[in-house]
Amino acid sequence: MEKTISFELRAINNQIKRRINSLQVLQENEVKGIYCHVIGFLSDNADKDVYQKDIEEHLSIRRSSVTSLLNSMEDCGLVERKPVNGDGRLKKVALTQKALEIHDCIDCEIKRLEVKLREGMSPQELKTLFSLLDKIRTNVEKTD
Repeated sequence: MEKTISFELRAINNQIKRRINSLQVLQENEVKGIYCHVIGFLSDNADKDVYQKDIEEHLSIRRSSVTSLLNSMEDCGLVERKPVNGDGRLKKVALTQKALEIHDCIDCEIKRLEVKLREGMSPQELKTLFSLLDKIRTNVEKTD
């Protein structure tokens, strides 16, 4: 059977998710792998006001999924939503002290995984890979 892009990307994604979910820091703190992406995004944007919509765009997931994700993270004590003056519906999303304390360890492990994923690839191969992934993303967006 001929390989398909969708199957290969899904298989690789599943392997990466399993690897991230098995990180000791996540196990010790009962943190799910997807939380790492939100924690990293919020940490990288700590100097800005971040709202749910920003997380939706960054992760390319639907509003309802982000709502559920943030509710779970709030229950775990990793994020808090703070009201914005003048708009009761709008809430800023911020990391809690607990998330800040585990962020550095998570960040280190994610960087270590990234190094492993890039192993054996030349700078030109990486450039080509990212270019092809951008094309795939664009093609998927066109199908919506």
